[in-house]
Amino acid sequence: MALQTKYIIIDPHLCKACFKCVEGCPKKALGKVNLFFHKHAKVSKSKNCIGCNKCVKTCEFGAISEIKAQ
Repeated sequence: MALQTKYIIIDPHLCKACFKCVEGCPKKALGKVNLFFHKHAKVSKSKNCIGCNKCVKTCEFGAISEIKAQ
């Protein structure tokens, strides 16, 4: 289970499983861990991520951060 692409990183401890980021991703790079006892967003297709940061902007809880180019 991936929690990052080359553009974003997800902190599952901050994720509240609203899944707005998953719904808002234009390239369907994000998915859900949706078990009864364990819920958070995940990266399901990291190669699809284009770095648009819609997920970063959508997350109200600060669970998704942009990875700055070095």
